[in-house]
Amino acid sequence: MSALVQLRIGHAPLNKHLNRINCTESAACDACSAPSESVRHFVLECPAYAEQRWSMRLRLRRDAQSLSKLLYTEPGLNAIAKFITTTGRFRNTHTVAPRRR
Repeated sequence: MSALVQLRIGHAPLNKHLNRINCTESAACDACSAPSESVRHFVLECPAYAEQRWSMRLRLRRDAQSLSKLLYTEPGLNAIAKFITTTGRFRNTHTVAPRRR
């Protein structure tokens, strides 16, 4: 759920945002070297996630090409949640660090 909210507000752990807050050296997409890994790029454009995007498009048809439909409708949110999971892109950013003793 937090990843969906982060995508909505543009504070997702994608390089464009991480670079803006000085957590990474570059805003470029690590997967395809596009100059900016934005929410739009990750969800709608990055060729590295074309297969996962295709599955989303099969379910939502034309609505899968609209960020507002993906991020603000129930079918879109279900599809984008599955997209995030299957890409594995946020896997390392949404884990809980083990407690130190």
